[in-house]
Amino acid sequence: MNLLQISLLLAHEDWVYTKGWIVTIAGFLIVVIALFILSTIFRGVAAYFKKQDAKLNEVKTVQPVAVKPAVKMAEGEIAPEVLTAIGMALYLSTNLHDEESNVITIERRATSWNDKNYGVRHWKR
Repeated sequence: MNLLQISLLLAHEDWVYTKGWIVTIAGFLIVVIALFILSTIFRGVAAYFKKQDAKLNEVKTVQPVAVKPAVKMAEGEIAPEVLTAIGMALYLSTNLHDEESNVITIERRATSWNDKNYGVRHWKR
């Protein structure tokens, strides 16, 4: 007996159809259980990272410390630290980019991608 004859003989048996339903239901249950397990794992990982973020973002109260000026200044003078900060801000705001010509120079050159000789319309007969 070859394989075709065996499969034709088994096609008329009732237990073949029953085993097919068992395989179908088992496969469905395996997929549902696997999805449930994965979703549980992902929820646990998300909760863990939310707790870690909450710990990192916790606002700590810091007591303000009174800073004494290093140099006594007269009325109306600006502290050297403030002048330094203003100077650095001006320097950084004016020297951000190089001067560019704002001209796009794209030149078309022949490659095998855009060559007209390789077009689809020109069939050789």
